[in-house]
Amino acid sequence: MAAPPTSRRLALGLILIGALCSAAAAARFAPVDNHLLACGAAAPAVLPDGRRFVPDSGCASTRLRSSSPSLSSAAPPGSPPPPSPLHASARVFSCRASYDLAVRRRGHHILRLHFYPFAPALAASRFHVGAAGLLLLHNFTASSPVVKEFILPVDSDVLVLTFVPDSGSTAFVNAIELVSAPEELVGDIGTLVTSGGAAQIHGLSSQVFETLYRINVAGRKVTPFNGTLWRTWVNDEKFLVDTHSANYRAWSFSGRIAYPKGSRQMTREVAPDNVYNSARSVRPGANVTWGFPVPAGSRYLVRMHFCDIASKVLYELYFNIYVNGDLAVKDFDLSSVTGFLAYPYYIDFIVDVKDEGILKLAIGGSKKSLSDEVSGILNALEIMRMNKTSGGMDGDFSIDLDMEYVVGKGIGEFARSLLCGFIFAGLFVALVMLVLRLRTELRNNGAAWSWRPMDSGEGKLARAYQLVPSKTDY
Repeated sequence: MAAPPTSRRLALGLILIGALCSAAAAARFAPVDNHLLACGAAAPAVLPDGRRFVPDSGCASTRLRSSSPSLSSAAPPGSPPPPSPLHASARVFSCRASYDLAVRRRGHHILRLHFYPFAPALAASRFHVGAAGLLLLHNFTASSPVVKEFILPVDSDVLVLTFVPDSGSTAFVNAIELVSAPEELVGDIGTLVTSGGAAQIHGLSSQVFETLYRINVAGRKVTPFNGTLWRTWVNDEKFLVDTHSANYRAWSFSGRIAYPKGSRQMTREVAPDNVYNSARSVRPGANVTWGFPVPAGSRYLVRMHFCDIASKVLYELYFNIYVNGDLAVKDFDLSSVTGFLAYPYYIDFIVDVKDEGILKLAIGGSKKSLSDEVSGILNALEIMRMNKTSGGMDGDFSIDLDMEYVVGKGIGEFARSLLCGFIFAGLFVALVMLVLRLRTELRNNGAAWSWRPMDSGEGKLARAYQLVPSKTDY
């Protein structure tokens, strides 16, 4: 039997209100720097989340530099529709090129680079990408649509983003985002987890991070439209490993997520409500494990998000946290750090992944748990790769980022200085010759320089040089 019209209208109204609330939450943060560039495009590209990307060729706050002309490329006629409006065009470089992006507020920024090889020549491109002198991508190729996201500190008024084609190849980019990050997004302290134990380390705020995974545990995909900071969070189910379904339970929460008032650490910009409204819990005496393929030989920041939406009362939930098989936290009591139910909290773990190329994360039930049903919970997690050295994400390579511009600038300034010097010397010689000529003529005519008031022509006296006859002894 069909639902009454009134019920259908009510349901539709609730859906619209939910969508508006999600959109309002996503738009709450207004970044000071908000560069949105549709590279190679002839007209702005508007995304479903409402953001407007402007063509990179006519943006007042951006300058594109290259020693040879860059090409604006569009998808060939008859090709399949692009996955996003940002994929309809690209900027192609045959030599080193740089974007100068003006920065109004220094600090951490989110940089997203969009790549979509809509032509075979683009799929064959191999190149390097650097920002602020640090190599972000080395020998990069894109065979399918991909977004590379980095969180990096910016300490200058201009961020130089450089593309360097590999020998005999080209470089390209479809779209660029550079957005100011909220201060609470990046902390300075993390917990380093090793086989020998866990210890706090400092200095995370000076690192560069490449986002590899954002996971919404037991929840639906969160898109830039209904999230915050225009991020995407995917479901965790395909990453579950060595885990029987009887060991866990999925939770969904329809109540209100309460953020601490005045907190500078926990806000909706750290993670949206949509990732805290779902969770996966572990049963007493069992473990739930997730596995993520990652590049070996790197250090990672793992941010695990917790929000107790399963307990009925405080201080019943105790569990262990494991990072890559090592115990990171024993008998973790979420209630003691939040003081409330449905209050979000996160922990930053640092871990080195050596040769195995997979990062495993797990929660396990603790004997201290008072509940017979729930002994641990996880709502979301993020995995970010950290830069290996001060020169690059993958280490130091002999890639001269923006060196061409530095040399060109030095030669240009030297040439301009040399030209100005010649002009000044020429004017000085001409002035000396004029003075000598005038003195010669004065000697011949019996005149000399002296001061005398002269009429300005308006009834006023004006001080001026006047050549008057005088008696001079030679």
